[in-house]
Amino acid sequence: MAVQKLPKLGQFKQFNWQGFFALLLLALVFISLISIIQVQHQVRHLETQYANALKQEVILNEEHGKLTLEKHHLTALARVEHIARTQLNMTLDKTPENLNSQTIILEKLDAASAESED
Repeated sequence: MAVQKLPKLGQFKQFNWQGFFALLLLALVFISLISIIQVQHQVRHLETQYANALKQEVILNEEHGKLTLEKHHLTALARVEHIARTQLNMTLDKTPENLNSQTIILEKLDAASAESED
């Protein structure tokens, strides 16, 4: 039977540092590549969100313009005066002493009389 020889301790003490550093550098390169890919993905995602936000801003600006135009139309002095005269039966007293003032007379209706009007 053949006796197996065990390696000497001197062989274990010799460590291949060049191979270790090469492996370490290779691992760092792979980690860097993965990090670069991850950052590029995040940048593309943020660019997409930014483009969508710009589109939403344009839509909201258009809606704001429409609402502003509608507000100006609804609050126009001529329209308010027309509604006051036709729907609210308001009149403008143009006597010299009441030239710059308006009087609004409100009448309180009883519940029974309000029901009979409906």
